[in-house]
Amino acid sequence: MDKETLYRFFAGEASSEEKNKIKEWLEASPDHDEELLRERELFDALMLAEPANVASLYAEEPRVAKRNGLLRRVTIEVMKVAAVVVLIAGCMLLWHRSEMKTLASASNSIDVPAGQRASITLADGTKVWLNSRSELTYPAAFAEGQRRVRLDGEAYFEVAHDASRPFTVETTKGEVRVLGTKFNVEAYSDMTGFRTSLVEGSVKVTGLGGKAESVVLSPGQEAQLVGGRLRVSTMDGDDNLRWREGLMCFKNATFTGLMKRMEKCYGVRIVVENRRMDRYVCSGKFRIADGIDRVLHVLQRDAGYTFVRSQDGDTIYIR
Repeated sequence: MDKETLYRFFAGEASSEEKNKIKEWLEASPDHDEELLRERELFDALMLAEPANVASLYAEEPRVAKRNGLLRRVTIEVMKVAAVVVLIAGCMLLWHRSEMKTLASASNSIDVPAGQRASITLADGTKVWLNSRSELTYPAAFAEGQRRVRLDGEAYFEVAHDASRPFTVETTKGEVRVLGTKFNVEAYSDMTGFRTSLVEGSVKVTGLGGKAESVVLSPGQEAQLVGGRLRVSTMDGDDNLRWREGLMCFKNATFTGLMKRMEKCYGVRIVVENRRMDRYVCSGKFRIADGIDRVLHVLQRDAGYTFVRSQDGDTIYIR
């Protein structure tokens, strides 16, 4: 930035266009803050040492300043006030940037217990719903140029649009990158599955396997990790997303597949010893809050099995 423009700014005579120019220059690099303060100090020193010289720096003729001592004194007083204002503004800008960096480096996390759900609104206005046994790690404030969170589990996102700061969801199996949209991510670190389902907008899904391939989804599509590769398919309705309402919905589900979902939801191990259950297919829905024992009792009436828990309660045997 040229000194003449800066000195006019310090003297309170910069035009609106010049003020905007200085603002853009400051935002372009943190180094410009230091340069602004150095020039401010030099300007103040010149003003105190030789006021007439300062007047000439912002295009006032020295002869005019001499003939009009009153104007010069008034100008100097205005410059002193402007110097204080600019110095305070510069300090506030440095403090603000420092504070934002501190907040961006501070991580928060929310951990949802088995059988429960939770929701949170992030600093940028993005809304997140978390399923059972899910953990979300996020900054107190997002850094400039990016918004990044980390997920272990399942979550539904309604991302606030911000074209200058893409929103990225990191998981152990892949990441999802968006600007503003509605989508679901299922990526439990202790399970092999990874699925992203898009409701609205557009997302880019990148796998983290041996081949870091990427796919872009359209509304109504979902991407799943199969054999280390991303596979895109059409969503079969929104039943899989109704966990946000506290419901587990299933249609023509195999008993084994349903038990896998129970394991994920309630954090238990289910061992199916009754081989007749391999052929059992069922449809229905239940409230997650009712608990796994209640659900197993209801299914038991139709399927005709028995179940028992291990002594520590961590394992359920279907017999």
